[in-house]
Amino acid sequence: MSKKTIVIDGEGVTATFNDVAIADINTVAFSIRGERAEINLTTIEATAYLVGLLADLQEIEDVVINKKFDPKADYAHTSDNKELVLNYKTGKSLTKIATFWCQLKNAAAATLERGPSDGINHDLAFFVTNLDADFTETGPAITS
Repeated sequence: MSKKTIVIDGEGVTATFNDVAIADINTVAFSIRGERAEINLTTIEATAYLVGLLADLQEIEDVVINKKFDPKADYAHTSDNKELVLNYKTGKSLTKIATFWCQLKNAAAATLERGPSDGINHDLAFFVTNLDADFTETGPAITS
């Protein structure tokens, strides 16, 4: 199972975290499938080959939203484990909804745009916990 990172242009994308809107989105990057780690099972008795297997558990990367910097709105987001919902289009009309249970990890990496009047962009990075409000394992999902 390979990891596929999805990068979406922010035009037309809407996002909410804990039912609070995230506005002025430039890009969104996330992976819905994680990479599986290798587990080395080699023991001292191994003489010719390394023995291992792929773990069933998958590691899902952070969801990163690059957006226009708005300190009042961006720093008001809670760091609690909440639901992040992304609405975006693929093609001309197919709308998709990506849902993640996550925590706001940081709001950093501010960069200036072309001109000073254009403002500042920065990243909101969300750590995917895969645990819902009842601490039930709930992985990321994309629906149409």
